[in-house]
Amino acid sequence: MAMRMGGFWRGVMLVVLPLALMVGILYFYTQSFIGDYGSIAREDAITRLKLAERENQRLQNVMDEKLKRNKGLRKGSVDLDLLDERAREELGLIRMDEVFLIEE
Repeated sequence: MAMRMGGFWRGVMLVVLPLALMVGILYFYTQSFIGDYGSIAREDAITRLKLAERENQRLQNVMDEKLKRNKGLRKGSVDLDLLDERAREELGLIRMDEVFLIEE
């Protein structure tokens, strides 16, 4: 009887151990594709990175354009009298204490 029991466990181990190893290999193989760190997740992360880089470049271009437009408004870079004269000419405004001359 003891001999038969040892043969039983030996038979079980010959079937169960390779089957368990195959299940483990299959699990890790599928996880390498569809798991959290698999190739599909990697491709998704690369796609999101490219989108974020494009958005970052777009925002950088907007910021550069705004900085370029505002560069001339820094203190000392604009002659205030010239700015005042130009604004009055464009808007057609005069102050009460100014003399208004019309050239024909």
